[in-house]
Amino acid sequence: MIPFLVFIFILFTPIKSDLWAETERMPDLQQWRALCGYYAVATAYMKDSNARVTVFAPVDDVFTYNPTIRAMDQKETLSHIVDSQVVELTQNKLWDKQTLIRSTINSGYTYITQFENNPGNFSYFANAGMMCNHASNQWGIISGEQYLFKICTPMGHRPYPGTALSFIREHDGSVFEERQYNNRDLSQIRDILDRTPDIALVIYGSSAWNGFHTFFIPNDAAFARVIDRNRIDREVLLAHVTSTNRVLFTWPWLYDGGQHYYPSVRFSANIIEDNFKLKLVMRNITDRRTGKWDLYAVSEVYERYSQFRRGAVWAKILVPNIPTQNGVVHIIDNVLGIVSETIDMMIYRNDKTTTLMRYINTIGQIVRNYFSATGGLVTFFAPWNEAFDRIPEQIERRLLRDRIWLEQILKLHIVPAKELTSDEITNETIVNTVDNMRQLYFIKGEWPTNNVTYYVIGGGIKTAIMMDNVAATNGIVHYIERVLGVPYQSLWEIMRNESRIQASFHMMSNLQLRYSMDPWQVLTPEQNFTFFVPTNEAWHKQSTSLVARMNDGNHWQALQYVYKRHIVQGQALMYTDLRERTYVMMNDEKVVIRRRGRFFELYWPRGDRRAQVLEGGEIAGINGYMHMIDSVLIYEPDLRAHACTTEPVFLQFLVVCLVMVWRPGWFTPFYTVFFYR
Repeated sequence: MIPFLVFIFILFTPIKSDLWAETERMPDLQQWRALCGYYAVATAYMKDSNARVTVFAPVDDVFTYNPTIRAMDQKETLSHIVDSQVVELTQNKLWDKQTLIRSTINSGYTYITQFENNPGNFSYFANAGMMCNHASNQWGIISGEQYLFKICTPMGHRPYPGTALSFIREHDGSVFEERQYNNRDLSQIRDILDRTPDIALVIYGSSAWNGFHTFFIPNDAAFARVIDRNRIDREVLLAHVTSTNRVLFTWPWLYDGGQHYYPSVRFSANIIEDNFKLKLVMRNITDRRTGKWDLYAVSEVYERYSQFRRGAVWAKILVPNIPTQNGVVHIIDNVLGIVSETIDMMIYRNDKTTTLMRYINTIGQIVRNYFSATGGLVTFFAPWNEAFDRIPEQIERRLLRDRIWLEQILKLHIVPAKELTSDEITNETIVNTVDNMRQLYFIKGEWPTNNVTYYVIGGGIKTAIMMDNVAATNGIVHYIERVLGVPYQSLWEIMRNESRIQASFHMMSNLQLRYSMDPWQVLTPEQNFTFFVPTNEAWHKQSTSLVARMNDGNHWQALQYVYKRHIVQGQALMYTDLRERTYVMMNDEKVVIRRRGRFFELYWPRGDRRAQVLEGGEIAGINGYMHMIDSVLIYEPDLRAHACTTEPVFLQFLVVCLVMVWRPGWFTPFYTVFFYR
């Protein structure tokens, strides 16, 4: 009887489960569980199944890739726990407001942001922490009154228990003793806010429930770079603040390709309103060698107004993600909206353009005058140090020896009398350079959706624009990752990586001609080529049966005979050199070059074939130039070309022997002359 009563007691006794027990069986939350185990308060909240809390727990990968958060103290750990149930995260519907504001159990705010990827598909962020519902296909855990959500990125710093204004004005240094940030380098912005009490109190010190913002706070070094301190007025201060209810941390702002533009605020008749003339965005730049990336706050002006110049001001984020009671603070190293440096000054102080300045100083004032003058406007495409590091050593040695070539290369990067910003760039944009010979072409790439990358093509080199629209007093600077006009690879290596000519690349993989495209010696006249390479669309225009027979394995020599008709050997002709030519000799045949409107056209008289040279399709290699064409100089009799004979050698020898037997002695005079002359 007693065992039966014990069984009934166990059966009807409610089993209490809590997050502490739930996380024990989860292999990806062991680091978080160990961290909570160090602190009694955090452990108590995890074990109290009746506490109505929501826990945002980093998975083990966050601790692995960010080892510093393993040393979080108890207050930082408690900032991951919200003192209420965030039921909105489980409803899977669009919120009325993009950002929810919830209090933590450690006297701070947590900002929970929602992004709609596509209808009915959402992503969520707690401060800077991205929830793992999309990253690892895992959702929340509900145990009793407790909610737990896994996050895949660090949430950011411990919240500051005050507004942005009190953070700047804080004089008690002991407040920041246990925090990873302080306000020691914010004395200049503190003095300016003291002189503008309306902005300080209404925006920076407003009550949290009146409006939440994202604050970009320049440090003292940023103000030291401003030449005219009187230009920093109310409008400049408001250029550092997003409009109402735009609380964005670094990771959610970079989400979806970093294309979340938000207007700044401006102060007018005590009304805070959106100002779409000046937009704020956050961008990241990755170092290709180390894999590390830096965050930048960018303020971009599309139309000139007041004292703001057209273009963008980039400021590196030194300390990101400091939650306050009225938004989030990011400390930056530049004053947004203020342009007070020339292009020469901007390049000289940039540690990423030291090699460029060394090359410019080698030439002297010939090129530098374009950057230092304050009267004329220019657009300069400035290569980073990484761009010069990619140049092969033998090419760089020749570049430094040949001052005329170096001057032409540097002038190719300068567009005179024009402020060319990215909003003016399309696939049809063509601009003239100081070089007066070559032009720059552009490509606006958009992949994935809303992630726009701009490319510039000059001197046969295509490069991506890494930092665009950087404003200077005398123009616009775009930082690029390659040097225009300087070849980096052989023609064969370029063909391997160029998507538009993959059909030609696969065909030439079976031809001996490919060894000529990838020589051992470079920059020698014997190894130079001009290759008019057909694009993929050009081969699609040809007869399917003709292309199939050329690639059936029995006509490789015929195909090589066709490709030789597209190659000028011993000469490297640029696109501008085609203006001075009426014809070229390719494979001992004359091919006429004639202009059709703004384009050049190849005309092969014997086969009556035409091919248009694509504008902007010039590619420079260390052994010549390639020009993309939209058709192929090929016709049906090429299959019977002499170069494609497959007659066996022994059969040729047999025919000669038969002739010798049939007419004996016919070779005797030649034999006598050869040996007895």
